[in-house]
Order: sequence, then C-alpha cells, then structure tokens
Amino acid sequence: MKGSCILLIVFTLCGCNTEPDTGQLQQGYGISHMKEAEKEALQLDTPEQQVAYWKEKMTVGPFLNDTLLQSRVYYRLAGIYYTRNKLDSARWYMRKGWSLIENRSGADDMRVLFNFGEGNIATYEKNMHQANYYYSRAAAILKHAGSRRLELTPFQQAAIYLAVAQSDAGVYQYEQAILHNHEALRLLKSDTVINVRLLLRAYDQLAVDFLRLTEKQTDSARVYIERMDSLTGKYPGEVISPRFLFDRKALYYADIGKLDSSISYHRAILKMDSTAISEGETSPVVYGNLFKDLVNLSDRFVEKKQLDSALYYLNKSDQFLEEYDAYLSGNDRILYRENLANYFFASGQYDRANNEFRNVLEEARQVYENKYLQATAEIAAINELQVKEKSIIELNRQVVLKEGQLAENRLLLIITTLSALLAFTIIILLYGGRKQRRLQAEAERTRLQKNSAELEQRLLRAQMEPHFIFNTLASLQSYIRLDDKEKALKYLRQFSGLLRNSLELSRQSFVPLADELQTLSYYLKLQQMRYEEEFDFRIDHRSIEEDELYCWLIPPMLIQPFVENAIIHGQDNTKEERAIDIVISRGANDTYITATITDNGPGIYATMGGKKGGEKKKSLSTEISRERLKMLEYEKNEVFDISVTDRSTLPGNQCGTVVKLHIPVISA
Repeated sequence: MKGSCILLIVFTLCGCNTEPDTGQLQQGYGISHMKEAEKEALQLDTPEQQVAYWKEKMTVGPFLNDTLLQSRVYYRLAGIYYTRNKLDSARWYMRKGWSLIENRSGADDMRVLFNFGEGNIATYEKNMHQANYYYSRAAAILKHAGSRRLELTPFQQAAIYLAVAQSDAGVYQYEQAILHNHEALRLLKSDTVINVRLLLRAYDQLAVDFLRLTEKQTDSARVYIERMDSLTGKYPGEVISPRFLFDRKALYYADIGKLDSSISYHRAILKMDSTAISEGETSPVVYGNLFKDLVNLSDRFVEKKQLDSALYYLNKSDQFLEEYDAYLSGNDRILYRENLANYFFASGQYDRANNEFRNVLEEARQVYENKYLQATAEIAAINELQVKEKSIIELNRQVVLKEGQLAENRLLLIITTLSALLAFTIIILLYGGRKQRRLQAEAERTRLQKNSAELEQRLLRAQMEPHFIFNTLASLQSYIRLDDKEKALKYLRQFSGLLRNSLELSRQSFVPLADELQTLSYYLKLQQMRYEEEFDFRIDHRSIEEDELYCWLIPPMLIQPFVENAIIHGQDNTKEERAIDIVISRGANDTYITATITDNGPGIYATMGGKKGGEKKKSLSTEISRERLKMLEYEKNEVFDISVTDRSTLPGNQCGTVVKLHIPVISA
C-alpha cells in the first residue's frame, strides 16, 4: 500500500506540473497558454470537470495542430483516470499520447513520463517484471539525456529514480536499486530546496537495500538510518510517521545482534499498527504489517532463548492467522512457519521442528514456482509488446512509403517525359525497401532466438535448485534424530547459507565469481559433514585478483554438478585419503575462466566399467550444465567446452578423474 500511494503521488506530480518543451513549441504564446491551462485545470473541483476541460482544449488553440502538446494533454488525462483506478482508460490515453511522439525528436521528457506511467499501472496490477521493464526504460532515457535540459524538475527526476529503485528491489536487483537510489539523492541534493519526504524515502530505501544484500552491509545501512533519524528530528513540522524509521532500526539491531534494542522497536511498531487497526484502518497492508510484527517478536525471543515470550507471540500470530488469513501473503505464512520451526527446535521438539521445516520447504517451493511462472509470463508479454511495437513502426513506415508512391504516380501523369526515370526510381526504392525489411526480419528473429535461449537457461537452472534442498534434508534429519545439536546447528547454518545463495543466484543470468565460489564452499562443507569428514577439499583461485572475483560475472551453478560427481564417485577409493581439488584460473584473453576439478577416486573408466552393459549413467545436473554451455556458445559465438579425463591416462598413473570447464566471463 505504501508503494502504491507513493507511485500515485509521483504520477500526479509528474502529470500536473511538467512544463512543455520550449524547443518544440517555438513560440512564447504556446508555452504561456499551456501553463495557464495547467493552472486552470488544477482549480477544478472534480475529475469529471478536469477531463471535460482537457478534451475541450484539444479542439482549440495551439493544441489542435501541435502533436507534442496533444501528447501532454493525453498524459494528464491518463493521470486523472489512474487516480480513479480506471486503468484501462489510463492505459488507452497513454498509448494515444505515446503514438504522437513515437518518431518525434525533442520529446524525451514525455517518453520518460509515458514509460513511468506504464510502470505505475503494471505495479498496481502486481506485474512486477513488466513494471521494472518500463521503469528501467524511463531511467535509461533520463541517463541518456545527460546534460541536455529536460522539462522535468530535479524533484520529479528524483521521484522517478526512487520508483525505479523500489521496483529493482521488488525483483531482487538490490545492487541496481542502490545505484538508482544514489542517483535520486544526487538530484535531491542539487536543488536548493529540501524535499524532506523524498530524502527520507531515499534514505529508507538505501537502508533496506543494504540489509537485503547477499552479504549484508550493516555499516552502510546504519549511516542511512542515522540520516533518517537526523532528518526526522530536524524537521519536526513535517507529517512523517516514525514507523518506517523504527522498522529499519529493528531490522538493523537484529542483524548486529542487539536483540533488546530490536525488540524495543518491534514493540513500538506493534503498538502503532494495533492502534491503526483499532481506529478503523482496513488496508490489507496494515494487517500484514501487524502479523509480521508478531512473528518478528517471536523470532527475536527465540534468539534470546526466552521461549515463553516467543510462544506468547507465536500463539498471537496463530490466532491472527486464523482470523485474518485473507490479508496475508504466501511469504508471510512462510515467515511464520520458519519461526515456528525455530521455536520447536530451540525447545527440543525436534520431530515437530522437522515437520515444520518440511512445511516451510514445500510452501517456499510453491511460492517460488508461482513467482517463476508469473515472471515467465510477464517476460513473454514484454517480448510480445516489443514485437507489436516493431510491427507498428513497420506499418507506419509502410504507410509513408505508399503515400510516396502515390505522389510519384500522380507526378507521372503530369510529367510524362520523366516516366522512365521515375519508374526506375520506384524499382530502386522497392528493392531497397524489401532488402531492408528482410534484414529487419532477420535481426528480429535473431533477437527472439536469443530471448528464447535465455529463458531456457533460466528453466534449466530452476531444475537444479531442488537438488540442493532435498539432498541435504536427510542429513539434517539424522542429526536431529541423534540429538546432535551442535552438528545440527552447524549443518543448518551451512544449509541456510547455501539455500539463500542458491535462491538469489538462480534468478540471475550472470553472478559475481566470488558469490559462486562462496556457494560452492557452502555445498562442499555440507557434503563434508554428510560424509563424516571422509574427504578434504581445496578451492584455489590465486591466479585471479581479489577485485576480479567481484567484477567478473559467470553463469551460476555450472561447477557444482561436477563437484557433486567427484564426491559421489570418489567415495569408492579406499587406498588413500579422499581429496577434491578445485582450481579456478584465468583464460587466455580474460573472456573465460578454466575450472579444473580433480579427485582421487577410482577414475571414470572404473566407474563406467562398474555399470551394467558398460554404459555410464548420465547425471541430469551435468547434462543441464552442458546444455547451458551450448546455449552460451550459440549466444557469444565462442567455444566453452567440458573435458573429462581419467588420471590413469596421464603421466604418473594416478587414480581419479580430472574435469575441465571453460566458462564465459563478463565484466561488471
């Protein structure tokens, strides 16, 4: 609800106060007339009166013949319908205005606003990926404009960047969100007037984004929380709810281990939300916040080992869940079940904890599958929109071409002596047009194939995630049954780190090499515990500089399947201590890296000889990795191969297997 209200305010702000483009109006009369029209429209009492006013303006004065002014009027009409939740009408007027400036120069500010408006509508409809697509386009136009003057104030540009950053965070692109929030801060500080609300929102979003990073940056979050605190105290006359500041402080203190402070702020937030509901607030967001307040308090008391207090808030949460389940999201229920499982585990009820962990995993799987399907549908819709836009542009070009041909035909009737020359010209034009259309069609087909390959990569990676989850659950259960708390907690910490990283990395096409190696380390430590320390491992990346580990991006989860094979097939070795050696080295031209995985197991030949019929059973995960590399070869037109060698064929006649992967690298 907070996000929707802010988007609504920004939409109205941009729609009602944007000045017209002076370069396109060319006359002072047109500019002054537009400003006067805006002032008059704001004086009208009802939306119906404003709609009638702007429609009348379209038929008179400079609006009648100036497409840029008409597009601005359509944008204002779209804003009026948006505030009344008539999204179909709002979208129709925006598309109408957009078509007027599609091929017109000097209208970048309107292109920003139309993309921003489409993002607002998609956000209201909860199509988060479509919203992020349009918001990102608006931000790209703002950045591309650079030093060129746009008819948008710094406050309006900052509000757009803040909405883009909020959308980035909504699709888990926290690094990108931080960049857009910083851009908004730069614009806000460039103005002599202080906009307290926008500054507070920028600090709030930055604090949250730093706490949500895979590697939380609590020091950076603290800086912006302190700035929120200072800003609130400096401008006491501003009507600013302290709830968001208290919420950020509660999260921050929980992350740094100051649980008493966190509990204090959570209780203050709980009191605010309870008061809002008792005073008649009916927003689902307020009910959802109150539920999270109860769950967060139970979690803090579990961490403090105050189980009676934790049980009290869990019971409150359970009562709330039964009474107001319709107001809660799937993530709210998962959060409750996670804390319930933690309580059972902390209180020694291991069977119930195990059952709750199973429920959490099942609900999480369903939620993320639904999100993945929705994201896929939204991406398909975006591709369809892009194809339609290309078709519209092509149709417009066709119309212009046909009109030119008709003019030429009329000219042929008048000037007969030039008929031969004009006919030859027409043939050249037609031939060039057909060739251009073929080239455009080929380019479009290539782009669609690339998009299809990218989607298929995401689907293939999604198949690998359950492998990480369910393969470790059995080991966790055994520790719990054996009442080995220390190992269970250690295993659970490693498992939660692996699960969190896997879920974060699986949403991205390319991830930092450092994150991939950290996830691989989590996996190996889990397997090491699972096999009772029967093997050692080493990850060597000394040939790669420290900053390159964070700047180089690689496709996620390519190495892990082959490490898993090394663990499984290496356990047959009884002659010497089992060891797995992983060496990451740079390629010849820094466009790829080489991952070498060496084990001292029986070797690939012995493994194949042990199967019936002499055929090796193929690993699904390694086959998926091979397919992903093939897709990347097609996309980048380079060779990224996988080689598997039995060490008995190498000098030294040793046992084991060597796997080499050539993995593509891009620089961040």
